[in-house]
Formats: sequence, structure tokens, C-alpha cells
Amino acid sequence: MRYILVLMFVLYASAVVAQDAAFVYDDHGNRDPFWPLVSDNGSIISYETDFTITDLVLEGIMAGAEGKHVAIINGRIVTTGDQLGNFTVLDVQPEAVIIKKDNLKFELKLEKED
Repeated sequence: MRYILVLMFVLYASAVVAQDAAFVYDDHGNRDPFWPLVSDNGSIISYETDFTITDLVLEGIMAGAEGKHVAIINGRIVTTGDQLGNFTVLDVQPEAVIIKKDNLKFELKLEKED
């Protein structure tokens, strides 16, 4: 009986400690585990080089010093001149990011939440 009480106390104490610690996922620079490994046509996707415009998700924009903004695209923090696969970030604006692939320019906009 005494062992059961000690075990219950240890389990309760470890549960209390676990609730206080916030979980932060560290990806160690690896790809998001929820991204698919194979495209719709069956080819293997390399997220370092094979991004399509529909793969890019603008998750946030942060204002920097002297009007230099940074953006979060697919979990990566980027600024003007950075590369995302075959895309180059041309400009980070307050509510959109202009990117370029070859001679085509695209605009990623922040989605408004209700």
C-alpha cells in the first residue's frame, strides 16, 4: 500500500511539472514533417529546390527597424534578397511579399482572419 501511495505521488508531481513546461518544437533546419514527400504526379519533392508557388504560405510579417520588414514563409524567416528554393524574395511589404522565379513575379498576401 505504501508503494502505491509513493507511486501516485511521483506520478502526480511529474504531471504538475510537465504542465508548467511549454513545448517548443525545434526542427533543426529540417523540413516540416507534415509536408508531403511525393508530388501528385508521383515524383519525389525536394523542398530546397522544387517549390511551386502554391507550396509557399505566407504565415506572418514583422516590422523591422527603419521600415525593413521580415516575413515568415513556410516557417522560415526571410527578408529581401533571400532564396526559397527557386524563388527570390524581392520585397517584403506590410501586408504582402513579392517573390520572383525566373522572369515571373508573384505576390503572397497575408490572409485575413475572421
